[in-house]
Amino acid sequence: MRDEHFGVPIDQVQSIEKVTSFTKVPQAPDYVKGIVELRGEVTTVVDLRHLLEIGETEDSSETRILIVQVEGLKMGLLVDEAKEVIDVNDDSVEDPPQMVGGVEKEYIMGVSKQDDRLLILVHLHKVLDVEQIEEMKEAVQA
Repeated sequence: MRDEHFGVPIDQVQSIEKVTSFTKVPQAPDYVKGIVELRGEVTTVVDLRHLLEIGETEDSSETRILIVQVEGLKMGLLVDEAKEVIDVNDDSVEDPPQMVGGVEKEYIMGVSKQDDRLLILVHLHKVLDVEQIEEMKEAVQA
């Protein structure tokens, strides 16, 4: 996302997809961009920047959808780009400061120095609280 580098646990990521057009969901929360059909399944797509309260993801040729599984719900996270899979050694992860990259500490699992950049590790279970997940489950089932 922009100049910040964010990461999510690979065990929660099922795939990385190019952005296709979304179908808007009436009366959905602001963070829901819409739904898409991927491999025969309808998937809700949410804007990770919006959830982290650092703006909106802008559409570009680099924009991607991370298909993730959180609390038993499969969903898409709209991100600026998805560059690589990095093996982060637990020893390299430090506690986050109060705010990093404009993101509140509660959403961050930790930070890790990777070569010449700081990788911010996102805690998806905190970013999407149980209430939001239930709202999305209901919207998908409706």
